Amino acid sequence: MVFLRKKYSFFMTGLFIFALVVTSNGLGRAETNQGDYFGFSEEKVDWQREFEEILSEKMDPENIGYYSRKISSFIPEVGTVGNKEALDFSINELRKAGLEPEVDSYDVYLPRPNELSVTQTAPETRELNVMENLPADIAAKIIPGFAAYSPSGIVEGELVYANYGRPEDFEELKQRGISVKDKIVIARYGQNFRGVKPDQAAKHGAKGMLIYSDPADDGYSRGEVYPNGPWRPDDSIQRGSILKIYQYPGDPLTPGEPSKPGVNRLDPGEAESLAAIPTQPISYGEARHLMEAMDGEQVPKSWQGGLPFNYRFGAGAIKVRLSLDIDYAQRPVNNLIVRIPGSKYPDEIVVLGAHRDTWAFGANDNTSGWATTMEIARVLGEMYQEGWKPERTIVLAGWDGEEYGLIGSTEWVEDKRNELIENAVAYINMDSAGGQFFNASGVPSMKELIYSVTKTVTKPRTSTSIYDDWFERAGNRLPNVGQLGSGSDYTAFIDHIGVPSAGIGFSSPGGLYHSAYDNTDSLERFVDPGYLHQGATVEIVGKMALRLANADIMPFRYSTYAADVSDLLKNMEKKYKDNVDLSGVIAQAQEWKKEAAFLEAKYDRILSVGNLDKADRQTLSTVNRAMMDQERNLINEDGLPSRPWYKHLIWAPGLTTGYAAQPLPELAEALENGNAEAVSTAVQNLEKAIEKAAQTAASAQTVNASSIISHVNYFAANGDIKNNQTARALTTHLTAVSQFEKKELGEKVVKHMEGFKVLLNQQKKSGLITEEAYGALMKEANGLIKKWD
Repeated sequence: MVFLRKKYSFFMTGLFIFALVVTSNGLGRAETNQGDYFGFSEEKVDWQREFEEILSEKMDPENIGYYSRKISSFIPEVGTVGNKEALDFSINELRKAGLEPEVDSYDVYLPRPNELSVTQTAPETRELNVMENLPADIAAKIIPGFAAYSPSGIVEGELVYANYGRPEDFEELKQRGISVKDKIVIARYGQNFRGVKPDQAAKHGAKGMLIYSDPADDGYSRGEVYPNGPWRPDDSIQRGSILKIYQYPGDPLTPGEPSKPGVNRLDPGEAESLAAIPTQPISYGEARHLMEAMDGEQVPKSWQGGLPFNYRFGAGAIKVRLSLDIDYAQRPVNNLIVRIPGSKYPDEIVVLGAHRDTWAFGANDNTSGWATTMEIARVLGEMYQEGWKPERTIVLAGWDGEEYGLIGSTEWVEDKRNELIENAVAYINMDSAGGQFFNASGVPSMKELIYSVTKTVTKPRTSTSIYDDWFERAGNRLPNVGQLGSGSDYTAFIDHIGVPSAGIGFSSPGGLYHSAYDNTDSLERFVDPGYLHQGATVEIVGKMALRLANADIMPFRYSTYAADVSDLLKNMEKKYKDNVDLSGVIAQAQEWKKEAAFLEAKYDRILSVGNLDKADRQTLSTVNRAMMDQERNLINEDGLPSRPWYKHLIWAPGLTTGYAAQPLPELAEALENGNAEAVSTAVQNLEKAIEKAAQTAASAQTVNASSIISHVNYFAANGDIKNNQTARALTTHLTAVSQFEKKELGEKVVKHMEGFKVLLNQQKKSGLITEEAYGALMKEANGLIKKWD
């Protein structure tokens, strides 16, 4: 589809609207008549709007339902026949849409349980169930309750209750004189990543661990349990990995390198991400039998769960034996990759992804995300055949092995590292798209894009916009876009190589996560009837992808990012006020905010004039490079001292939370450890990174004289330059400078730009130019002089 470029004279001031608005971070910004389509030139907005409207029209929730039911029925757990069947089905469906799917495979160290058993051995003998109460034919197809990457082994010991298994919980036990050394610890799910729990237990001497889902957290205390409601019944088991992804995700034997033939592999004993003690999940129905018979002191109120008896610390009456026979071997993970080629900038890529592997049926987690991704691919593929082609390439990925430790996506990023660092515009993740309440997380530069797109999509539950519903649920305030830590496939993109990332989805209250009851029935009755919210996800993510792919200037707001980083630094300084002085790095963050804001405002103005010529577009390529590089600037290639695979200086998962973000991780860890030398190094690293981001923004503001001419044109059209003669004098001067630039006559560039500044001062003195236009053009003049001097 070809759009017709509208012609505008830059003196037709009535066609242009300019106002100064104040955003959530207090930053004044140019608002143009592109509305929410920031990053698009005036003549391109209608084409983009039509592109998005056609995507919405072609999206069909019935397709999502068809994909979801079929894929879920295969039970696509990683490394299984069902996973291969789901892969083949997905390939065939994508080919029907005219697409050419590819499979990228990696050979990774994966466990598979042979036999798992938990036995109460004192004061009586009793075998515990490690599988839900399912019909035999279904149970035969599903992996039992399993903690992936638990070591094999047989361990037996007295049972001690440790609440959520957090560091503070083990400290509470220590303060009470209760040792877990050589004991079996039982802890409930929640409050941190499950892999942190056995890690903390092992550090305190435990030799085995049981993890259960307490009804107070996601069972009958919350509401009706399945099949009558969405909450966890007493036989339901939460499966999950205990790989220490907060050390590094992916194949535990090849950190930082793709798991391909010929790569050097660690011995398993050297792999820092592998768990130390045998660990097994059980249901709260089975946990009840153990915990009700435990002796010892009664636990504090904050440790009491929802089972109908007083919880006790234990370590005496009850003994338990774990017998875990787990087979470890090199096994394939198969990522499914589809490309929608870009028509203008095919090397630049926008990546959308969702993991296609599951625990059991996994109708919500994450067949909902993968079925949604397939529908986006189908629609874009159909539109491509009709001539609607994105300008940048859109890559859609179905990641394998996410449930075991973000395996497929991590290996792919490590494999494609150089290409992605050079060309990846952004990554958008979809993990659990089923639900009725929108949620988003992402880097701050993507907040405005998320807000603007959600204003254009209707909320199925309320028939208002997604944004309006989100705004109302936030207490009629700007909704929160969460921080990225880890726990899903965005991790390698943002934390390892610095690609701007976001996670988009919907959720509903419930407790069937990672159980055999996360199935089509529960999804269609309780989570997302009619697949309507998954359809809304198609629209949101599809439109975000199209804006990232088609925008003249990539729609990021690094001024927002810088403001958020400044706030994080101020909060850190307040928390550790006697231990650190962050005034220098805070000032650097403020400088980044100022330079980014100027860059954004300038090009918002230029795009509002439209009618971009070849010189303009060459300038925009430099600006777009800066839009990608500011995020990359926050990467320290040496990595965090505690875990070198994590390289981002602003974001990483917490070492004792596992999923939740720990902002400013190097600095936070140094301060927490009280290491003055490490604090100093962390501050220096932050200052360097943020200074580099500010320099990147500043260097893109004034690429050449032509970019200043475009800015003059805007101010003339807007009335900030009072008459045609004044504007013509400025552009004539700059046109001469442009010729000197082409001939690389630096001295003449500097001399004529000094003359340009004199002219600006004369015009200001005569009242022919506003303060705003004068300040912006003078800043650019100085920037060009600095470049050539």
